[in-house]
Parts: sequence; structure tokens; C-alpha cells
Amino acid sequence: MSLRNTRVAYGWAAIALHWISAVGVIVLYLLGEQMEEAPDRAAKIAAQGLHVSVAMLLFTFLAARLLWSLSQPHPRTLEPNIWLQRVAMAVQGLFLLMIAVLLVSGPLAIWSGARPIQVFDLFAIPSPFPVRMEGLHEAAETVHGAATKLFWPLIALHVLGALKHLLIDRDGTLQRILWVKRSPST
Repeated sequence: MSLRNTRVAYGWAAIALHWISAVGVIVLYLLGEQMEEAPDRAAKIAAQGLHVSVAMLLFTFLAARLLWSLSQPHPRTLEPNIWLQRVAMAVQGLFLLMIAVLLVSGPLAIWSGARPIQVFDLFAIPSPFPVRMEGLHEAAETVHGAATKLFWPLIALHVLGALKHLLIDRDGTLQRILWVKRSPST
């Protein structure tokens, strides 16, 4: 298997970035939920600090996933139904759009509050805004929250599609992203 995608298979870079991003986005979502459900201000601040630190750690992988996906050919679909092909493309496109929106709105929500981004108390990325930008801050928080609402419906559709290919079609679609060795005819 090569680094780059082909019209037949995903390369190892796409596979690794897919799974790192998938796990990372799930962890970030769960940390965000923990932050929202925190019993008091101290717990909320601690959860937010962990959410932001993990997000910054994964920022590079998520940005690489987005850029790699846009720069690489996609393996041809094995789905014969044109409508299901379109749904799959829409779900994948929405995932990438959600990642892009979150990559921008998350840091912007912090910086527009005139706060630096603290990363595991190791270092801080200073805000480019010298004072709180209330309108921008509220908009960034709203957009960030709205983008996360797309998370579970997209995951459900993505998993249902994978299960359809695995259990009903048995066409090898899922194996492409699992790094399963394929026969030369695939």
C-alpha cells in the first residue's frame, strides 16, 4: 500500500489520518459534552482546558486530514445506487466542512474573548485581539456549537453506510479504510 490514494484504494496516509481524526473528534465531542454538563464553574473550566488542549494537539491532524482529502483522488465507489452515492458524498463533504468550521470557530471563540489558547499548561498561543470582541465571540461560540450538532447524525449515517457495505453488499468498501490487504483484482 502506498502513501497516496489511487482510484482503487486509500493510501496509508489517508487511512491513518481518517482514524486519528475519527477518534480525536469523538474525544473532543465527549469532552465538550463534559464541559457543558459540568456541575460547577471550576469543573467547567477544567473540562474546557482539557477540551482546548486536546483540540490543539489534534489540530494538525484534523487540518492534515482536511487538506489531504482535498488533494487526493478518491477511490471509485463500489456503490451501484446513484442516490446512495450522492448521500455518501454529502455525508463525507459535511464531515470535512464540519472539521473546517470547528478548526476556525474553536480558536476564534477563545481569541475573540481576548484570551490566549492554553495548551496543557505547557504553552499559550496569544490572542490576536487586544480586547474582547463581543459580537465575534458570540458568533464563533454559536457556530462552534451548531457545527457539533451535526456530529451524531453524520456519524450515524456514516456507520450505517459502512454496515450496509459490510453486511449486505459485502463489496470490500469498508476494508479499504481498515487497511485490510486487498487482492490484485480490487
